[in-house]
Amino acid sequence: MKFLSNGNLRGWLESLMGMGSLIAPVDLEPGLTLFSQVRDPGEVNLEYEITPIPPKDLFFPSSEALFRFSPSRGYEIPRIEGETFLLGVHPCDALGIRLMDFPFLSPPADPRYEERRRRTTIIGLGCVKARPECFCTSFGIGPLDPSNADAFLVPVPGGFLVEAKTGKGARALASAKLKEASIPIPKPPEVSAIDVEAVRKVALSLFDSPYWGRLADRCLSCKVCAYVCPSCYCFDIRDYPTRDGAERVRSWDSCQSPLFTRQASGYDPRQTKASRLRNRFYHKFSYFPDEFGAFGCTGCGRCVRYCPVNIDIRETLSAILRGEARIA
Repeated sequence: MKFLSNGNLRGWLESLMGMGSLIAPVDLEPGLTLFSQVRDPGEVNLEYEITPIPPKDLFFPSSEALFRFSPSRGYEIPRIEGETFLLGVHPCDALGIRLMDFPFLSPPADPRYEERRRRTTIIGLGCVKARPECFCTSFGIGPLDPSNADAFLVPVPGGFLVEAKTGKGARALASAKLKEASIPIPKPPEVSAIDVEAVRKVALSLFDSPYWGRLADRCLSCKVCAYVCPSCYCFDIRDYPTRDGAERVRSWDSCQSPLFTRQASGYDPRQTKASRLRNRFYHKFSYFPDEFGAFGCTGCGRCVRYCPVNIDIRETLSAILRGEARIA
């Protein structure tokens, strides 16, 4: 790995901004850091712990017009243009993007997601401090794992150890003033882990357990767990009138919504809050791995941190392993 000093960081970021759009963690206000387009390199905060919203929003916007129609202009599909450099992505969020690739890039690929992925270079950032709710090592990654990024930065005293992982990453680092590094890679922070493979093996036997009803008694169906999740991808599509026509809009949704699975006939296969909450866990730890060969969770802990009623996904997984979720 090469070394990028803090003194040379600004010049590199300016060169990336000259090549395309730079998206990075920015402090929008005290205590609120979000991935946002950088206007000045001084805005970038590479010491942040976590953003409330993961960077999946860059590829799968929370709301976007798929096309517009008017009698005078016909159909118009919004264009996706330019190159994007997504900087400062922690390993759990880089894995989240990789997990999003499975449903969105599997044939037939979603054209808008596919185009954004093609035009984006992901520059990862190692975590030097673990948060209490982190459990990313449960999913085969760690705080310093570069495997799902095009280039990777590891914070060290005075700057960053830097490594290109793909051709796109090498191109992004070509303009950086790098030096040969004799600095050892720091020891990653300790992160708790859960045997999710064992959870998968016993989960289906607990499908009818009353445990899900007891857990759902606390749930508000607010859907915040899905909105802050790096790998949740449920959406709704609606048509809205415009001044001279209409537009079709895709927006984030959640399987926790009471209307999400209601069919045109009025029948809803998941009528209870318990069945909807159960589906969230089963999708991530049974259905998704059955379909794509990977768990649908990254261990980022956002759902733990932001749940208003303190439903902790780690407690649920542990309850399954301890047998506390078995049918009474």
